[in-house]
Amino acid sequence: MKTKFIAVVLFVILLSAPALAHDFWAGAKPAEEGQPLAAILGFGHNFPEGEAIKDEQIGSRYKPLRLIGPKGEIALKKGPEAKLFVSEEPLGKGTCLVLAATVPSFRTTTPDGPVAKPKTEAPGATACAFSSSYGKAVVNVGGLAETEFIAKPVGQELEIVPQANPANIKPGQKLPVKVIFKGKPLPGATLEAYFGGFSDDGSYAFSGRTDKEGLVNIIPLKSGDWLAKVSQSQPYQDLDKCDVERFNSSLTFTIFD
Repeated sequence: MKTKFIAVVLFVILLSAPALAHDFWAGAKPAEEGQPLAAILGFGHNFPEGEAIKDEQIGSRYKPLRLIGPKGEIALKKGPEAKLFVSEEPLGKGTCLVLAATVPSFRTTTPDGPVAKPKTEAPGATACAFSSSYGKAVVNVGGLAETEFIAKPVGQELEIVPQANPANIKPGQKLPVKVIFKGKPLPGATLEAYFGGFSDDGSYAFSGRTDKEGLVNIIPLKSGDWLAKVSQSQPYQDLDKCDVERFNSSLTFTIFD
């Protein structure tokens, strides 16, 4: 058991090391009052454009996007591309959130390469991670930027909750956010952020750590589209099946001059 524990600790350290990983996010095209909203499922290195997503990946790799407002769920339908979802009705003035999530999955390292199976189903397995990713985008329609609604958790396992509406934050000002893990504030978490076009090599324009209340101030020094992200890992509940359970979460928003 001691050997297995050491292996898990080493694997957690490996997962925590800097790496050029694909980001996952929710987004939206510019929103206009009285028009349907086009929500975007984002994945890749090239935020905010993202890579192409295949139709068959919706439901198997990615869950359909959701759109929620102060009054509850807003219906979405499939758009002209797999990564696009469009609101069934035009949107009125106000603030809403686009929510994204992956289908939780195993990734196990074997001598023949990685497989999407637990260790118990992968001969020669050396390491395994079970991962879930979440995305959230703040969307303001018609020039109305509300805060009360978006400052509340929506129930993602790992979640970045803005404590102010980013549309009210100017470049160089502080955008307070709270990181929540399984319903509780997450202290000591590293949150990183960058704006579209900043870098394609895994560099960040901002990095900070949450305090004991899970709070950290993002300082966006430039206007434009921003992506903030955080990760959290813990030992998998059945160590014979997998080593680590990993959670990733992102928040996207726009800063105006």
